Amino acid sequence: MPSGERGEIHVVKPGLCTTLQDLGRQGFQHYGLSVSGAMDRRSLIVANRLVGNHDADAALEMTLTGSELLFESATIVAVTGADLSPSVDGCSLPQWTSVEIRAGSRLVFGRRRAGARAYLAVAGGFDAPVVWGSRSTHLASATGG
Repeated sequence: MPSGERGEIHVVKPGLCTTLQDLGRQGFQHYGLSVSGAMDRRSLIVANRLVGNHDADAALEMTLTGSELLFESATIVAVTGADLSPSVDGCSLPQWTSVEIRAGSRLVFGRRRAGARAYLAVAGGFDAPVVWGSRSTHLASATGG
């Protein structure tokens, strides 16, 4: 869910592999924990900049198939990276730009047209605990996101 005054985002369908990723965690590799973080750092940074976040803020990373999300409150979003045919309430959502989402809207990612990983950033970021310096999900250790 986004931090601040934004409210919740309900996950209707998670997609194949949707995780929370930022720019990763450094300095813990000697403990066997990989850096993690976004596979496409450029797309993550651009998505964050489009919604006014810091470059290193966490966003959703969707691999090959996307999620279906219900927004409780209005917010600004940006989708970058792979084209997973995003739509809001049945209307195509443009990528690589910021878009206002109304309260009660449903964001759906459909068929993959190009690429492997898409990023969804929301204004204000996602409220998730920082674990070892990052909000990134590390699936093997069940850490973060």
